[in-house]
Amino acid sequence: MRLYATYMASRSANQDRRSDAPRAPERRLAGLLVRFDTQRRTISQRLRMNPAEARLLWLLSVDSPRTLRDVGEALELEQSTVNRQVNAAIRSGLIQRHRGPDGRAFLVEPTPEGSAAFDADMRDLLGGYGAALRELGDRADEFLDLLDRFTAAYNRDKA
Repeated sequence: MRLYATYMASRSANQDRRSDAPRAPERRLAGLLVRFDTQRRTISQRLRMNPAEARLLWLLSVDSPRTLRDVGEALELEQSTVNRQVNAAIRSGLIQRHRGPDGRAFLVEPTPEGSAAFDADMRDLLGGYGAALRELGDRADEFLDLLDRFTAAYNRDKA
């Protein structure tokens, strides 16, 4: 999908240089998404956690501790992927694993260091979103409503 968006954006830019014709909305959107993704990746490189760790810590920051099965279901991941990501996060010191009260199931929860890293990354990431939304002023809620509608319509089209 990323490659297609890049292709469409560059094709649109080349066509825009050749004529004064307005860009099709789909091409304009593709270009904007490419720019947004580039900016998001630049910000992500400064974060302490990788995306898999961030998703795991986000989940555990909302409801913790959780079983490995709960994590897999909540994140819609195969159990082998959950095990690999949890083990990597344990090695990184972001989460800890222990036996639950029943003595059978393992539970995972953030370590204090993991919670601190997650909070710092979220401040950095969400701070950028907040600054951009503040630029929209009193139209920020309208933008979010439209983005929500767009996402829902896009998902319906792809289902």
